[in-house]
Amino acid sequence: MSLLQDLRAVSSDLPIDQVLEFLLKERFKDKTAVTVSLRAPSIVVLKMIADIDPTVPVIFCQRGYLFPESREYRDRIVEQLGLTNIRESKGGESDVLPGDLDHFERMWSQNKNTPGRTYEIVHLNESLAPYDCWISAVYHMDRLSHLTHRVEVEGRLVFIDPLVRWTKDRVRQFMLDNKLPFHPFVAKGKPDPVPQDQEAVEMHHY
Repeated sequence: MSLLQDLRAVSSDLPIDQVLEFLLKERFKDKTAVTVSLRAPSIVVLKMIADIDPTVPVIFCQRGYLFPESREYRDRIVEQLGLTNIRESKGGESDVLPGDLDHFERMWSQNKNTPGRTYEIVHLNESLAPYDCWISAVYHMDRLSHLTHRVEVEGRLVFIDPLVRWTKDRVRQFMLDNKLPFHPFVAKGKPDPVPQDQEAVEMHHY
C-alpha cells in the first residue's frame, strides 16, 4: 500500500478535525506546516489547528498591500486562537528542491493606490522545505478544482485540503458557532477597499 493509500484508508471515515489531529500528533508530528490567508475558510482551519496544537507553524501568505484593517484582524485572530508560531511569506521562493515540485498558493493581490486586483502566484518552496506535510488553507480560489479527496500527494509533500467539500454556508455556520470574527469588511457589510461586484466580494472572503 502506498503512502497516499495508507493515509486515505486511515482518514476516509474520520471528521476533518480528527484527521488533522492524526496528522499533527501522530503521522507528521513536528513536520507539518499550514498556509492561510484571512478568508473565513482559513480562519475555520486555524481554529481546528489551534484546538489541536497552537504551536504548529502557520504561514500567512501575503501579496501586495495589506490594509490596516487586515493586519489588525490577523493579530486579533492569532491572539484569540492562541497561535504561537506565526510566519509570513510574500512568495518569491521559486527555487524547486531536487526531485520535488513547485509548491505555491494562488492569490488575489490588491494594490493600495490603484483600483482592481491582480492574480498572483505565491511560491512557498523555501517555507515548506523543512516539512513533510502541507495543510493548504489559503482559499482565494479553487487551487486544484479537480480534487475529490482531502489527502493528496504533491511532489515530496503530503498535501491536505481540509475543507475540500465544505460549502460557504457550512463555513459561515462554523464561524458563528465558534464565535470567530469575520473580516471587518464582511462584518460591517462593506465591500473590499477596491471596487468589485458583489459576487466577487463574496468569493473574496469565503
